[in-house]
Amino acid sequence: MLGRALRLRVARWLVVPKCSHHNYVMSEVMAQIERDCDKICKVPRIPPQKVTVIGAGSDVGRIASLFLKQQKVIKLLSLYDEEPDNNVLGVATDLAHIDTSTAVEAFQGRAFMCHALDDSDVVLICGGHRVTPAECCTPDRELFFQNMQHVRTAAIACAQFCPQAVVAVQTPPVDCNFALCVDTLKLACAYNKCRVLGVNAINSMRANQLFCALTESDPATTITPVVGGTGRCTRVPVFSAAKESANLSLCNFPQSQMDCLTRLVREAEDIICRVKCNNEQGHLSIGFSTARFVTSIMKGLFESPTFIDSALVEQDDPAQCYNMRICASPVTVGRGGIVQYAVPKLNETETMLLEDAKCDLEDLTNLGSCYALGNEYSLHPCKICPCCNYPPCRVCKPCA
Repeated sequence: MLGRALRLRVARWLVVPKCSHHNYVMSEVMAQIERDCDKICKVPRIPPQKVTVIGAGSDVGRIASLFLKQQKVIKLLSLYDEEPDNNVLGVATDLAHIDTSTAVEAFQGRAFMCHALDDSDVVLICGGHRVTPAECCTPDRELFFQNMQHVRTAAIACAQFCPQAVVAVQTPPVDCNFALCVDTLKLACAYNKCRVLGVNAINSMRANQLFCALTESDPATTITPVVGGTGRCTRVPVFSAAKESANLSLCNFPQSQMDCLTRLVREAEDIICRVKCNNEQGHLSIGFSTARFVTSIMKGLFESPTFIDSALVEQDDPAQCYNMRICASPVTVGRGGIVQYAVPKLNETETMLLEDAKCDLEDLTNLGSCYALGNEYSLHPCKICPCCNYPPCRVCKPCA
């Protein structure tokens, strides 16, 4: 009798509870094995329409998250930050009070990074270590050395936990960090050039606003692309293409005004820093443009192909893009990522500006690639003054 009762007790303990998921397991280790098997077996994936914001506790991350919370195409907004001072949990609690259909979740600390990125469709890498108060005169190299580890860690995590996601790099300087992210994903065998974009939305938005304010055009129907790079010396606004989209004749918009607008677009950060009393950058406009950039990607993935004014990408055919492998240009995003590259035609002045910008852009992208690959960085030859003659290195005699 006692043996029968013992057998019944053991039988009840071995009974597996009912559950709706077909891959139900009772161990977290077995659950991870099941997830790995799903990746290998190529089972049909149902996208959750999830966006993850890395660095959501930063100034730009908070503003971008505020606008992303209002987008119907996003069903789940995942906020992540590893800096304790940013308190991303408080940001998520604040956003959760907004009565929209987008759900919000937050993760603080690197130990929860895998949960924040799991099954994401778009990953926005923003934030990073900024100079406080923000100094617009900080060279791109100094800013890159402060933010490179943040971007590299995020790229490695994306390759491991969400290799299918579209990665949008916004952490400045974007020219360096985009190349860093690209080569890091290549080392992890998780790179797809159609799914990695550098956020250049703020430059095209500023150029479009300045052009429309001067010509009294409608910004919603006018497109002002920006080519080259995203930095001060590498961005080239193409106002000649904006004139065509606004149906303006050449005589109504002289070259002197185009040169003035180009200088305003390139010096926008300095102007905002001088005007703001706290010497900050334009976090409001940067956050809004970044959110619109991510929303366009989500609409292209889940609704219909969407046109983006400017994004720093690896070109499909460098010969068709001013002989540049990495260059910012308008793109169209579809279900698989970038489906079309639109390269605008440049006039003589814009061509000269782009030729001058090529040197700086190649130098900055080379800096990011060298850090990702562990190669030794050397200054671009065009950055070295040809008048300087350096003596050859002295050859030491071998020791006896």
